[in-house]
Amino acid sequence: MSKKGKKEKRKYVRSDCLFPAEFAKSKGRDSLSERAIIHNFSQEGLKLAINFMNIRPGSEVEVKIFIPEKNLSTTLAGEVTWNKFKDNKLEVGLKIKKMDENAKEEILNWIMPVWVKIEDKKKEKKEKKE
Repeated sequence: MSKKGKKEKRKYVRSDCLFPAEFAKSKGRDSLSERAIIHNFSQEGLKLAINFMNIRPGSEVEVKIFIPEKNLSTTLAGEVTWNKFKDNKLEVGLKIKKMDENAKEEILNWIMPVWVKIEDKKKEKKEKKE
């Protein structure tokens, strides 16, 4: 259960982070290039904040992620699952539809060292059973 008593819908825990990003495309718009900040990230989704326009749930978008500390940049395709205005910005929840798996793994390993340990333990248990 979440703080407000609602049942949590996510399968994976999201880890807090602050990554620069850029909306590269939004289906139905000719061109779009707007800065954004990713606030959390997980295996299947992320939350980001933008301060330009309203992107509605169901919209398909392309987002470029930049992680200067890791000298990494990658692009993902996602679907907006929710949005809300907070502190003069639009917060958007994205479900990741397509992303380079190596880049995703590198990001997750960097921001979620505990997640890595849990996944490693799961793999070890699975290998022992086989």
